[in-house]
Amino acid sequence: MKNRVVINSSILNESPAGLGVYAKNVIQELNRFDNYLVLSPVKIEGVNVEEISKYVSPSYKKIGGFARVLWTQFVLPFKVNKNDTIYHPFQYVSLFTKAKQIITIHDFIPLIYPDVAKHQNKFYKYLMPLLLRKADKIICISQNTKKDLMKFYNVDEKKIKVIYNGYDSNLFNCKNVKKEIIKKYNITDDYMIMVGASYPHKNLEMALYALKDLEEECKLVVVGKDSKYILKLKALATELNIEDKVKFIGYVPDKDLPSLYSYSKGFIYTTLYEGFGLPILEAMACGTVVLSSDNSSLPEVYGEGALVFENNNSKDLKDKMKLIINDEDLREDLIAKSFENIKRFSWENTAREINKLF
Repeated sequence: MKNRVVINSSILNESPAGLGVYAKNVIQELNRFDNYLVLSPVKIEGVNVEEISKYVSPSYKKIGGFARVLWTQFVLPFKVNKNDTIYHPFQYVSLFTKAKQIITIHDFIPLIYPDVAKHQNKFYKYLMPLLLRKADKIICISQNTKKDLMKFYNVDEKKIKVIYNGYDSNLFNCKNVKKEIIKKYNITDDYMIMVGASYPHKNLEMALYALKDLEEECKLVVVGKDSKYILKLKALATELNIEDKVKFIGYVPDKDLPSLYSYSKGFIYTTLYEGFGLPILEAMACGTVVLSSDNSSLPEVYGEGALVFENNNSKDLKDKMKLIINDEDLREDLIAKSFENIKRFSWENTAREINKLF
């Protein structure tokens, strides 16, 4: 029987997003295996957890982040034995334990786009080198993340294992599509969709410029919680005189996304950098054509299943949007390739590969 694995789930809250989605799905799949102790500030469906302080969760914003660091460094070491393995589904490691530790690196946005995550920039600059040296194994969620890791830090490549993300196939599929969801958001015209649009590196300006020059009748639906960046985009839409062609619908619960994806003419992904690019898989699983920029980890994710446009080239994006609207054969071909592509990814596969490291 292998030694116990203790999972640091302090990144979770009641409504996980980003790293929390990753952690929750991986933990639920790892629960199928034996000898795991899950330490979490919230309950996880189908998983026995030992609850820890709620104040470490992302619900408490910057205070939660600070509390999470303190908890990982000064409380977690007293909950493990030296023969245990600590698995961190995110970028933390405890410096004060002799237990083996496995860390997960998702991306380097705080280093590449410091204005997006100013408070994390110093963490990545000054503390991350210590954590990486302390880690026994490092999981990277894409080959591109591994490449960035080796570029920014002096890390032994033998410590690194690339394990791709999965996606929630129980939620994101063509069966969970309901016309009433489209009516709920008062969408009455043909549209393309953009999801997760609250940060500048998502580069939505490019899509607005493309839409301005698009002759075909097609609107743009933008999903993303209110932020300074969203306000900037709304101002740009006004400046370009395309307010009537862009619909900002704010935050959308996950259960509504399959319908919004499926009824769209296409999912547009103009991002300048991603550690993985999970929305690509979600859109593909819902039978949606993906139009994607060509950078960072994205080619690893979309494979042969996307219509690719040049980075920061709004004219090329406009031409690709026009193609998707007018060429039904191309649409059907891309959708077929998308369904084949997503077979490579599942949380079950992710957990199985992670479990091999313990």
